[in-house]
Amino acid sequence: MAILTLDLDFAQIYHTLKKGTLSVIVIRANPATAYSLLETLIIGHRKINLHQTKNKLIIITKKKIKIIT
Repeated sequence: MAILTLDLDFAQIYHTLKKGTLSVIVIRANPATAYSLLETLIIGHRKINLHQTKNKLIIITKKKIKIIT
């Protein structure tokens, strides 16, 4: 299971309560328009293998992807 969100609070929940039990994908798109979100998701989809990042925190921007274990 993966949670896809724009809310950084899920990153905090991941670290304090659920670390290693689910995947959280935080999308950081500015501005948070439909086009910008879709563009950021496409970039992340091309660069991330979701099977290898299972149960990790992933933060995606247009320029950078951060995978936190």
